[in-house]
Amino acid sequence: MKISHRELQYLLIIKKYNDDGKPARLTNIAKEVEVSPASAYEEINHLSEKGMVTKEKSEIWITNNGINYIMKAVRAHRVIESFLVKLGVDKDEACKYSQQFDLMVPDEIVEKLYEFLGKPHNCPHGEDIP
Repeated sequence: MKISHRELQYLLIIKKYNDDGKPARLTNIAKEVEVSPASAYEEINHLSEKGMVTKEKSEIWITNNGINYIMKAVRAHRVIESFLVKLGVDKDEACKYSQQFDLMVPDEIVEKLYEFLGKPHNCPHGEDIP
C-alpha cells in the first residue's frame, strides 16, 4: 500500500508521541502539521482506514503496519539519497531529490540499489539505514 508524503508526515508525528509512551492528540498533530484540526481529523481517518493508526477516544496510536511503513519509507529515502551522492550529487540536494520519488520506488529496486552500494549502514547525513 502506498501513502503520500503528507500521510508519512502524520505517521512520523504520531510515532514521535507514541515513542514517548504517550498517545498523539488531534490538536497536537494539527499544530505540528500546521493545518486545522478538521483537516488533521480527515487525514487521521484515512490513516485509520489504511490500518496505519488506531483511534481510541481522543488517543491516536500508530499500529505495527504504520511503523513498518515508516521503516520502509525511511529506508527507501536513505538508500536513494546514498545512490544519488554516489553519482556525484551534493548530499543536501540528494535528500531533496530523493523526497520527490522515494515513496514511488518499488522495494525490489531499493534492495538492488542497497546491494549495489555495498549495503551501507548510514546515509550521507550519518543516519542509520534501517
